[in-house]
Amino acid sequence: MGRYPFTECINEYLPTEVGHLSAETISTNGRRLRQIATIFNQLKAEGKVSTDNPRKITAQDIDAFVGYRRQTVKASTVNKDLSILIKMLMYFDNDAVLKFKIKYPAHYPKRYKKRGASLEEEKVQAIFDRASKINVGNWELMEAYGLVCLSISTGFRPKELRMLSFRNVNKTEHGYEILAEHVKGEGTYGNARWVPVHPDGTAAFEKYLEARRIRLGRAGKSEDALFPPIKHNGGYISYGRIRTLKSMVEDDLEMKFDYRKCRRTFGQRAIDEGQSMHDVSLVMGHVTTATTQKDYCDKDEHNAARDMQRFWSGKGAIEEQ
Repeated sequence: MGRYPFTECINEYLPTEVGHLSAETISTNGRRLRQIATIFNQLKAEGKVSTDNPRKITAQDIDAFVGYRRQTVKASTVNKDLSILIKMLMYFDNDAVLKFKIKYPAHYPKRYKKRGASLEEEKVQAIFDRASKINVGNWELMEAYGLVCLSISTGFRPKELRMLSFRNVNKTEHGYEILAEHVKGEGTYGNARWVPVHPDGTAAFEKYLEARRIRLGRAGKSEDALFPPIKHNGGYISYGRIRTLKSMVEDDLEMKFDYRKCRRTFGQRAIDEGQSMHDVSLVMGHVTTATTQKDYCDKDEHNAARDMQRFWSGKGAIEEQ
């Protein structure tokens, strides 16, 4: 092996996943593995692990890595590190992660995952209200608020947002719907799906479409991407750009949020309105309603209790008749 054995092993391992995992997943795993490689290089230099060679890493080395990571990141992040690390090490016939779990069971990070919060309704309305006041000629702010408002109004994931096509925007008698062609798990378990735009976001969406028309006209361009990269011909805006656009809204309103919170907000608002959990789950692109309920949205427990009381009261009234 050369000077950087961990990196060499990454370069050998990742190509074996082509055809079995999506290109996006392979790219994500590569970024995580390179971060892990940097940490192992550092720990090796400090004498805290015996090696940074994935073929020779031991259970004790994994324990040192986990101890280091738990000082700075959440248990869920360490779990993700271990889940990708075990796959690569096993490729090289190294079961160090499995041995670590057996030898140091108390050191293995436990996950107590609670469903994350959605945006408070006041913040949702503040975003929509601010979008309504932006000059349609202010392209940067229109692009920023157009993206965030659409995220709240559709629950699209960041990948889906950035790769939407203008040709897939459809206006019906009930409002707008958009086909997401590029979805999570594309090419494997993910399926393209139609998603309705929540009525609260319709005005902001139509205003964005007008701003987009004006901006492309000024640039003398015709682009299919719903959020076009103005400085380039064709393609889609980058992940870095959608993070920048979100930050612009955060700075403008002095509030912090992330796209996953926007996604949960879409689902939770639909559930609070009385929409079917099955419909919400399908529209959000989940394989089962269990994923929707566990990670994104569910009925408020107090509302559920009151609905049960109303049911019993109504049943009693019927029986008396």
